[in-house]
Amino acid sequence: MISAYTYCGYTIDVRCEHKVDGSHGDAIACETPPGFVAIVQVRAARARSFFLAPIRLADEQGKPFIDRLDALRAGRSAGEIIVDDLLVDTCSDGSGVQR
Repeated sequence: MISAYTYCGYTIDVRCEHKVDGSHGDAIACETPPGFVAIVQVRAARARSFFLAPIRLADEQGKPFIDRLDALRAGRSAGEIIVDDLLVDTCSDGSGVQR
């Protein structure tokens, strides 16, 4: 499932990837509990190409999110931070208030 959000002239695409038990001999995967990670990409609202490579997000402890909705929320928030910090100086709606 991919969710697209428009923010300050950019489109934030967020999709969830389900992580399952990786017991195929990979030590790192074995330590990771099952859950969801968010994959975030940012592009101009009317363009097809992306500005940045996909970014994978887990929760604040580095573990997958328990449910898909938490992953989508975190992905959207991270995308907005990327736009605010890296792609635009300010994001105002004409009232001078930054979002």
